[in-house]
Amino acid sequence: MTKYLIYLILALAFFLRFYRLDSNPSSLYWEEAALGYDAYSILKTGKDFHGNFLPLVAFESFGDYKPSLYFYAAVPSIAIFGLNEFAVRFPSALFGTLTVLLVYFLGLKIRNWKLGITAALLLAISPWHLQFSRAAFEANLGLFLTVLGFFWSPALALSMYAYHANRIFALLLFLVLAATGRIKNFWLSSLVFLILILPLLWQLNSPLIRQRFNETSAFATLEPILRSNELIAADGGGRLAKIIHHRYWQYSRIFLTNYFNHFNFNYLFLSGDSNPRHSVQSVGYLYLIQFPFLIYGLLLSLKRHNKLDLLLLAWLFLAPIPAALTLASPHGLRSLSMIIPLTIITAIGLTRFKKIFLIILLLELGHYLYVYYQIYPAKWASVWQAGYKPMIQSVVAKQAQYDHVYITRALGRPSIYYWFYTQTDPRLVQALNNSVPKDQGEYLEFGKIKFQSDNYLPHSLIVTDEAGVFKIYEN
Repeated sequence: MTKYLIYLILALAFFLRFYRLDSNPSSLYWEEAALGYDAYSILKTGKDFHGNFLPLVAFESFGDYKPSLYFYAAVPSIAIFGLNEFAVRFPSALFGTLTVLLVYFLGLKIRNWKLGITAALLLAISPWHLQFSRAAFEANLGLFLTVLGFFWSPALALSMYAYHANRIFALLLFLVLAATGRIKNFWLSSLVFLILILPLLWQLNSPLIRQRFNETSAFATLEPILRSNELIAADGGGRLAKIIHHRYWQYSRIFLTNYFNHFNFNYLFLSGDSNPRHSVQSVGYLYLIQFPFLIYGLLLSLKRHNKLDLLLLAWLFLAPIPAALTLASPHGLRSLSMIIPLTIITAIGLTRFKKIFLIILLLELGHYLYVYYQIYPAKWASVWQAGYKPMIQSVVAKQAQYDHVYITRALGRPSIYYWFYTQTDPRLVQALNNSVPKDQGEYLEFGKIKFQSDNYLPHSLIVTDEAGVFKIYEN
């Protein structure tokens, strides 16, 4: 019976993650297009589009140095399905489905098959997990490896090559697993872990590691220092004032505010992340019916004092730390690891299954799916940059008739969309890497195409942006 239940849940998880995967979200966001084209470049040439041979730690991309693992995960699907939306999103949807299976085994390990089945079902229909399983989000691959790390600790080291936040969280979780006795042969496992992350440690002070942190760090601002100086001056400037109003207290306040934002009721149960790419905005990351059972599950876990329950609690309270170090808060991607303990603890609270829970859960699921498929695609198409594909197709149909083509950068990263949708030979792009003008790694020219919106020459095809919509003109 258990076998058939988990098969049904996996089939549901697969369907919810793959149904209309190529068209909802309504377009590839530029980061997805970059992942896809770089994976295509690796497939065709063994190099990224900048000409770097098999990058190990990170891909340069647009100067943001994305962790490398999702690029390589996308190579097989692009080889099979071609360079298109489905192929780019395939790894995320696949590993999202497999994470549901791992959560079943995790629940089985913590208590019994009932907990495993319940937790797997909750994750299969989770708005949080579905949102990030249906687009090429590296964090979703990182989450799969994080859960796999519970059973096979080297996976935690590999997760650090999947997503930036895992470079902090995976190390913390490894220590927790060791402290709770989940890691066998600790010294050998630690050695393997260390060997696997040596390339990361070797590049610790390079742009490959530091660039993204510098761009997103909540501590890069001078505001805490200025505020500290103001308070010290207002309090007389003495030694005690310098201790009481030290800048580290200001930094601590930022961290704690960001940290506790991830336990905000509105964030978890009503709206999710304020970024429309990260949530549908009108439905929370967890269903409302989960709230009382989550609280009850927390109380049961605290009462039991079981090592595995304590591991879940530690996982939950460590998961927001990487997100708390960054500017955007709360952040659904950077705190994605929270979903595993929240899901399993909710399942623990459902030790006596209630029919009313299932009825309300199905109603909430139905409401979420209606929003996701009927409202979300149209309302938030612009944040997924839905106009790029038809615009590029129009440009390709006409470009031979003109001496110059100008495409605006107002809506972000047109060069990568041009290469992606024309399936440009990566060798042509690589050949220009050292000579073409760039902005943070983004090409500003490609042959007769200039990615800019001024200084037009005669006999040109011009693409401009008018209120978020592409317009094509002839000059």
